[in-house]
Amino acid sequence: MAKGQKFNVFLVSQSCYSDAKQDPNVVLFKNLLQTCGYDVTEVGSAQALPVTSNQDLVFYDAASSNNKLADFYEREGNARWILFNLQPGELDECEAIIAGIEGTFYASDSPELLLKGVRRLSKMDVWFKRGSINEALRRMRQYARKSSASSTRGRAKVLPDVHPKLTKREITIIELVSKGSQNQEIADQLHISVNTVKTHIYSIFRKTQSRNRIELLSWSQNYMSEQF
Repeated sequence: MAKGQKFNVFLVSQSCYSDAKQDPNVVLFKNLLQTCGYDVTEVGSAQALPVTSNQDLVFYDAASSNNKLADFYEREGNARWILFNLQPGELDECEAIIAGIEGTFYASDSPELLLKGVRRLSKMDVWFKRGSINEALRRMRQYARKSSASSTRGRAKVLPDVHPKLTKREITIIELVSKGSQNQEIADQLHISVNTVKTHIYSIFRKTQSRNRIELLSWSQNYMSEQF
């Protein structure tokens, strides 16, 4: 870890194996991360990642994976994941945003654009096309409206019956997610940090067997329809 760097930065790519041919896009991206002052740890696969914490950055080479989000869904931990080396059209960015990915970079992006995005991420911002962010918000609102209309009763009264392991705080967060609240809004309302919100949401995903917010909303709606 570089001096002053308070979190770990991982670059995940099959190209990191010593006997593998180096992908020029991966080499370029690694150099850009180092230009930003990051001490980068290279690993050959997501399975080789050590335990990660909330502020750790994981830059995942999406070129070597058919299912671009599979490793992210299967990986435990709370690091900030960013997909790079993507080809246009091979990823639903809205799904990635809702799932919790922090940013996307494409193989066709210029070095200047890549560097701008990496610097934005260092400030705890996300890095996506504005249109993708807007569409993701629209999808979330649509699901939130459907979820809200599906019942006139408060979920907090019934959720513990089906999932007694859910805490009161987790139930409250499910309520807020169902209303379309984003992580920062939840943090502000509950007076907790965004990283704490992410930790709670990860726990909720695990307990409800949901992989992202849309599946969580679907889980909530299905449960409500069974109750009434």
